[in-house]
Amino acid sequence: MPVRQLFALLVALCLARASAQAPANATPQLSPQAAYDQAVRPLEITRRSPQNWSEAELDALKIATEEAKTSCHARAPDQFAGEDFLAYALLCAFAQEWAPVQVASSLYLAAYEKADPDARAKDFPSLSKAFDYKVQASLHLKDPDTALATSRDMLRTVPWDGLASDATGSTVRYIQLIQNQHAVSLLLQRQPILLALLKAHPTTGPPAHALYADAIALPAMQQFANQPKDAESSFAELEASLPADISSDDAILIAETRRQYKLLGGPLPKFTTTAWLLDPAAPAMPDPQTSFGAATVFLLFPDWCNQCLAVGPRFAPQGHRLNETEARFYALLAQATPPPKPAPKENAKSGKSTRSAAPATLLPGEKPGLPRVDLSLTIKPTAAALLVETPTFAVPKETLNSFVATDFPLIVVVDHSGIVRNIQVAPDTALVPGGLIDQLAAWVVERWPRAR
Repeated sequence: MPVRQLFALLVALCLARASAQAPANATPQLSPQAAYDQAVRPLEITRRSPQNWSEAELDALKIATEEAKTSCHARAPDQFAGEDFLAYALLCAFAQEWAPVQVASSLYLAAYEKADPDARAKDFPSLSKAFDYKVQASLHLKDPDTALATSRDMLRTVPWDGLASDATGSTVRYIQLIQNQHAVSLLLQRQPILLALLKAHPTTGPPAHALYADAIALPAMQQFANQPKDAESSFAELEASLPADISSDDAILIAETRRQYKLLGGPLPKFTTTAWLLDPAAPAMPDPQTSFGAATVFLLFPDWCNQCLAVGPRFAPQGHRLNETEARFYALLAQATPPPKPAPKENAKSGKSTRSAAPATLLPGEKPGLPRVDLSLTIKPTAAALLVETPTFAVPKETLNSFVATDFPLIVVVDHSGIVRNIQVAPDTALVPGGLIDQLAAWVVERWPRAR
């Protein structure tokens, strides 16, 4: 046999053997970019909270905000035209001055309405941004009716994009408890847009998993409104709209979103508790998975979530408020190992130095009268130590996966029989009196009451 043919045969045999040894059903993996995006999530979550910024950054933010406020007040919306309306809106939004933001964005949208078709096509490149500015300003000004009307106009006027998702999603979250049927109605209005994009599977615009995450908000809200048949129908329609040729990244991320959605209407996922931080020395821990209140609210977060730990002092007052209505509140601290026995409170909660008083006797070789330097070690308190005397259970970090938790803190609400009724990320004000957690508990108690 010629050498060339022999070499080709050997190569073919090697390739065939390698192919035979490759796993037939390898677990799908995220692409390197998607894996990177997932890996940096803890950093992004930490950085988005200003309380985690350095003192220098906070000082710079304060100076910048004050300068922006001065510049905003030195100008008026009606002195501008075109894109300058939105530049002014950005300036005032940074200064947290929302009234001029609402006016400037409204003037931009009004100019669009008056323009002829040619001018609309070429002179208003930031139309989506104008709608989003008006929605966000209206919500900050506690004007949900304007935000709702603007969101509806936006869906009728501009193509779907990230700003449309942001504007309509913000409106839905704001009105979910005060105008729930309007929230459902707004989601119903945007659903055909999302399903059409999913079916078309365009190569540009939001990826399929982002469209799916937006679209699944409708059946989730219908579940929350106690409309299970409507939710079932909406979910089936969404699943039928998925194209067969989506990317591996989209398939993996959609599966995670679907898995969290399917927790709604089902029993609370089982999890292990490793410590009861309200009383770590108690001989036995209460079981949060059997002794449900009229509603039970869980707040789940990992031990690295600094802003979650910072609101720990609000846990006990939150628990007391819900107890008054026969509801319950528990925080769930997810960590890799069971917490050690808590340090004494004066050290554990303050992170003070563990240095003791100077010894009365000299160290070997030390001469009397010489200056002495004591080295001290400041020990950072553990997350569990910071939450001692709060209604918090320590749980294994695998609990995060049980709830498909990717953003924190995560609220999970169950009814009196332990059926999951709501899952959503908590805003900064969730634990204030009358805040989102109080409202969610009251909603669940009213719509899924105990039998009398």
